Amino acid sequence: MPAGRPTKYNLKFCKEVDKYLKERQDEEVEVVSMRNDEKGYEKYDTKLTVKLPTIEGFSLFIGVPRRTVFDWKDEHEEFSHSLDKILVEQQRRLLDKGLSGLYNSTIAKLILSSNHGMRERTETEVNVPTGIKVDAKTQVQKIYGDGQGDREDDKDSP
Repeated sequence: MPAGRPTKYNLKFCKEVDKYLKERQDEEVEVVSMRNDEKGYEKYDTKLTVKLPTIEGFSLFIGVPRRTVFDWKDEHEEFSHSLDKILVEQQRRLLDKGLSGLYNSTIAKLILSSNHGMRERTETEVNVPTGIKVDAKTQVQKIYGDGQGDREDDKDSP
C-alpha cells in the first residue's frame, strides 16, 4: 500500500451498493399540465422522475470522492463486483425504458455507448467482379520497389 493516509475502505461499502440501488428507483409524479382558474379545474399528467444509478452517484451516497471509488474498484475484487451491479442495473434500465419511450432514446443511446460499449454497427458489402486477375508480386513491387534498392519516390529524399 502506498504511503499516506490510511484507506477508509470497508467491506460494508459492498452492502451500501444494494441500499443505493433501492433508493435510486424512478418515481412517477403528477404535474399540472393545464389549469383554468375561471372554471376551477386542473388537468394532471404523470411524469417520470428518472433516478438512474451511477458510480458517481454512489460515491456521493457514501461520501467518498469518485476517484477513490474507482481506485477501490481496482484494488478490491468484491467491491468491483458490487459496483458492477450498478452498471448492470443502469444498462437494463436504459435498454428497457429507452426502447419503451419512458427515457429519452438519444440520451439512453449516448450513455449506452459511453458506459457500456454499445455502438451502432454499419455493414458494408463490396461486390468485386469475378475474373479479375491481380498479380500480387507485381503490385507489391510497384508500391515498394523490387527490394534491390531505393523506391522511386525515395530517390529524391536525403
